[in-house]
Amino acid sequence: MKRYIYALVALALLSVEGLSAQMKTSYFMEGSYFRTEMNPALAPTRGYVAMPFVSGFDFGLSGNVLSVDNFVYQTDKGLVTALNGAVSSDEFLSRLPEIGLESLKADINLFGVGFYTGRMFWNFGTSMHVNGDIYLSKDIFRAVKSLGNGLYDLGNVGAELNAYMDAYVGTSIPIGKHVNVGVRAKFLVGLANASATFNQLQVNVTENGVVGTANGEWRGNAFMLDAASYNPDEGMESLINIDMDDPIAGAMALMKSIDSFGAALDLGAEARFFNDHLKVSAAVTDLGFIKWSAKSHLRGAVSGDFHYSGYDFETQELDAGGGFNTDNLIYEGVNDGYTSYLNWSINAGVEYNFLKNHFAVGLLSHTRFYRGTCTSELTASLNIRPVNWITLTASHTFLNKNRPGVFGAAINIHPRALNIFVGMDYIDPNLVYVNDSILVPRYAKSLNVYFGLGFNMARPKFMRQEQLARKAEKKAARKVARK
Repeated sequence: MKRYIYALVALALLSVEGLSAQMKTSYFMEGSYFRTEMNPALAPTRGYVAMPFVSGFDFGLSGNVLSVDNFVYQTDKGLVTALNGAVSSDEFLSRLPEIGLESLKADINLFGVGFYTGRMFWNFGTSMHVNGDIYLSKDIFRAVKSLGNGLYDLGNVGAELNAYMDAYVGTSIPIGKHVNVGVRAKFLVGLANASATFNQLQVNVTENGVVGTANGEWRGNAFMLDAASYNPDEGMESLINIDMDDPIAGAMALMKSIDSFGAALDLGAEARFFNDHLKVSAAVTDLGFIKWSAKSHLRGAVSGDFHYSGYDFETQELDAGGGFNTDNLIYEGVNDGYTSYLNWSINAGVEYNFLKNHFAVGLLSHTRFYRGTCTSELTASLNIRPVNWITLTASHTFLNKNRPGVFGAAINIHPRALNIFVGMDYIDPNLVYVNDSILVPRYAKSLNVYFGLGFNMARPKFMRQEQLARKAEKKAARKVARK
């Protein structure tokens, strides 16, 4: 019985899933102002005013490990978990990468404005971002599956969390009639950063329980912390040296405590061919860093042993046998800052428009670079524009073990006054019941949901002139055809 308790404990710890996907389904939607975040050269068809909080919300989970399909198997007896004896270790482990990566992302557009001056498009605003990554060794799953006596090396495990705000200004500049280049500069304000890495995590499984050794390090930084005020006798509360009894004074003190800053750049370009039927674009986004303050820098080591004897159902007691001991949990007197780098991305797209621009097909390559590794995906999309103020998009993302049938969908309604955008990547219609009660998607390893509500400005003068010119050409062509 204890072996199953070990497995449940391990799976519970691993179920904290972390994301970061950009809004791939929106890349080829001409009216969406979301697309400038993936390529600053891709200007929307109208200027806009993005209202606080409701104008842009993007939440995502992504990774290469945690999907139902990796842990649930179809057998003659129905669906069983990977821990079932009917599933071999080789079959289970063959579905998993050597290094698992799970990511979490939440972006909120606090305010934004976009407008045209002549043929140039400008945008500026501010937003908040939260990114988290968890790194998992394949040996963790090997140990969970085996559940046998032996020594397991579970090293290469880590996690990182970043929270920051940015203030940005961007522009899309036409070069001739068929090329646009774009740049977005960002000033970053660091709110919180935390990371933990285990370079040694060994577990010895015996009949009497689990004995382990862990060696690693962690560090943290948050704008409201004051490392110099830390008192071991008072605990973590002593790190916040701000009087919150007076809300106004406390808020001012919190604002003054922000002293971690950074910068980032987005660079992009788009070229159009064959009377704008074929479009090719590429961009690099989030090339940047945050310099974290020494004043609020905490760090420490995790170095100790632990053992776990399991749950005794007769006595209904959890025997942790002394638990987990640590040395130097917090280093005192830290007086140095450090620099963290954003997870940057490369996006490259090809789009072909046909049937008077009412239809378009697109192919987008998205590669995201993490700490020492990267993930790549290829998204194919079909865009339908029944009128010039509505775009419907359906997409499918390949690579990174994304299964057929998992698709994305979005709609953008952008008439003269409003701009409404709703989209979702990685929609999985293949739903299955787990434990006969929980309905979950079977194949999707990621999730990305985004929503935006803004107010549109009039189309720029050059677009209206081009539209009138196209109508005049069509009218003249019809007259010639009648003759």
